[in-house]
Amino acid sequence: MQSEKCKVSRADTVRSDAHRLPHFALCIFQFALCTLLLAPTAARADDFTIRLDNGETTTLTARFAGEGRKATALEMPDGGWKLIPSERIHQRKAGPDPKPLTHEELLAQINDEFSATRTITNIDKPFVIVLVRARPGALDPTVEKRYQLVVKKAGTFFKGMQTSFLEFVKQARIETQAVKYPLAALIFESDRHFDAYTARVTEDQGGLSSPNIAAFYDLQTNRLVIRLSECTTFDTPLHEAVHQQVYNRGILQRFAPVPSWFNEGMATGFEGDGERVRSGPKSISDRYGRMALRARVVTWQEIVARDEPFQGDVLAAEAYGHAWGLHWLLVTKYRAEYNNLVKHYAAKKPLEMDRPDERVAEFEKIVGKTVNELQREFQMELPRAMARRKN
Repeated sequence: MQSEKCKVSRADTVRSDAHRLPHFALCIFQFALCTLLLAPTAARADDFTIRLDNGETTTLTARFAGEGRKATALEMPDGGWKLIPSERIHQRKAGPDPKPLTHEELLAQINDEFSATRTITNIDKPFVIVLVRARPGALDPTVEKRYQLVVKKAGTFFKGMQTSFLEFVKQARIETQAVKYPLAALIFESDRHFDAYTARVTEDQGGLSSPNIAAFYDLQTNRLVIRLSECTTFDTPLHEAVHQQVYNRGILQRFAPVPSWFNEGMATGFEGDGERVRSGPKSISDRYGRMALRARVVTWQEIVARDEPFQGDVLAAEAYGHAWGLHWLLVTKYRAEYNNLVKHYAAKKPLEMDRPDERVAEFEKIVGKTVNELQREFQMELPRAMARRKN
């Protein structure tokens, strides 16, 4: 099941070159009934009457996004999704799609959530950057200026990342859509508040506890969530921002059964230096390339068939190395097949299900080679490409 609160490990902050873990996304799927709070919107959409635990009902105005696995996905005016148990939907009254919130309206909604006395903000469209302070009240002028520079730098970095991302998808002939909703990024000053927020929205599921998460992209709220300490290099936020672009430009559907190797393989392809993105998926990554070549436990067959290797500390490093490697090989050597594969994954619907054998069979049919053949080819091709690059 490909679905995410995409979490990224902090384990690689304690690193040796030989044992560095990647930024990795652990996928959580929640069927819990969310708190039903709505931002006001002028447009009408479908009205869903929802039955609550106490027997009372409430009405949500949202766009129907998909249904499956006994749940219904509803897209809200702020771009977030709510997953509602289908049995709780008492009535649906048809209407037009909701009008997306403006950047200013989304900012006002976030300020209401955290209190405007605690936030320092920057709108750099399509991004809404909000630094959430540990305490309300006046700041020392020096600290305030530093935080204003942080949110400005974040906006500049994400805009540059977006440019690099769009250049890649254009070259790869991947169809995209314009961003429909403002893209929110929350930066928490306090690690304690980051941990508390993360625990609340992820329910501490998926293999990592909140203190071990550096940043994540949340499919339900459509937000990037970042520790302030990550805003020096933006190494981890870059990875998560790629996920946000993929889902907001219609390349993949949220909560669709897209294999993790593809989602993570694309994201690991982008690397930066804290100021801008320096390389894309066609470039060789020394970090992930070494991981892929050294891997001895996880295989490409396993990551194509299942997402489980990405969901824990022990196997994740090998899984992410392999995801980068498989994506790199397809992008550089199998361009037509890669394009067909993207179209295939783009057609998968939210809340659908698939089986491991189906994943492998459909992949091999589209690419025209077995997964094992491709892995053997990679193990020969990458060292050659690295040698050519040195020369």
